[in-house]
Amino acid sequence: MQADMTSSLSALPAGPPAEDCCAPSAGLDRALDAERITVIAKALAEPLRVHVLDVLRRSEEDVCQCELITLFDVRQSLLSHHMRKLVDAGLVSVERRHKWAYYSVSTDVLKELTAWLS
Repeated sequence: MQADMTSSLSALPAGPPAEDCCAPSAGLDRALDAERITVIAKALAEPLRVHVLDVLRRSEEDVCQCELITLFDVRQSLLSHHMRKLVDAGLVSVERRHKWAYYSVSTDVLKELTAWLS
């Protein structure tokens, strides 16, 4: 059985014109750095990165990449890829010590993100 494509669809009544509509209860925050928040959000769009950031956030000391490799059971190259995203977004700082990289959370960026979310 074929549908009748020639019959007209019923339309909903038109709402009020835009100028008569209510203003939003919260206006546009012109101080919001939406580009910055977007960079952070993109860096956190991968579950492994969220887990790594959480480990770093809760650690009292810088965390060696060797500890993260073992903890998450990932290859060094994969960890490096994800850490680069976090570093580029400013969420994580890296310090080279001999052949190892040690990571820590950038508390300023966490404060920035927390302030925006609250």
